[in-house]
Amino acid sequence: MKQQSLEQIIGYTFHDSSILKKALTHASKASEHLERQEFLGDSVLGLIISEYLYHQYPQLNEGALSKMKANLVCKDALLDVAKAWKLASFLNVGDGERDKTGHLKSPSIAANAVESIIGAVFLDAGWQQAKQMVLNAWSNLINQVEPSNLRDAKSKLQELTQANKLGLPSYKITDLGIQSSPRFKAECMLQGKCLGIGLGKRKKQAELEAASQALSSPVMHSLLGDRS
Repeated sequence: MKQQSLEQIIGYTFHDSSILKKALTHASKASEHLERQEFLGDSVLGLIISEYLYHQYPQLNEGALSKMKANLVCKDALLDVAKAWKLASFLNVGDGERDKTGHLKSPSIAANAVESIIGAVFLDAGWQQAKQMVLNAWSNLINQVEPSNLRDAKSKLQELTQANKLGLPSYKITDLGIQSSPRFKAECMLQGKCLGIGLGKRKKQAELEAASQALSSPVMHSLLGDRS
């Protein structure tokens, strides 16, 4: 019954319930435990996040993508998902792994179990189902992560244009349609000239990419040169 409750939370029902049982069993409890599926789930998670970022941020280089990925697959991210899933209450661990109040002594157990569950879904249903579950579970974390070189691009651009008395940049948004990926295109405009173009799943993301392009665009350099 407990496993069925967890299936409702993660949005996936296992065909082979023994795979989920193993994913929830710590090495302190039984010889058939979560570690091998954790190993698999770690790789599956990394690839899902990498693929998502690769397509979501087509203009970012490897370094920026790697930083974003690191924030999404780290222990803190796994613990956030474990908390959302209320995973600690579903884990089968030896008596020595819980304190007197029943809480896990080591949060790492829950983090490892998240990866094991990802591996379990991959084993039970394959790539697409694992991908769907991960992107659903990570949706809030993904929305909170912006690449460091884009996060303040709009404010930096505005400060630059104001300081040089060029006026304020504006953004022309085009909705490419709900079936398009990414959906939105933003054109960063200043004095009737397009300084940069950004694409994104959200309008804000497209604007940030456009502003980032604008900061280093030849048109921007030309406008600054005209003011010098």
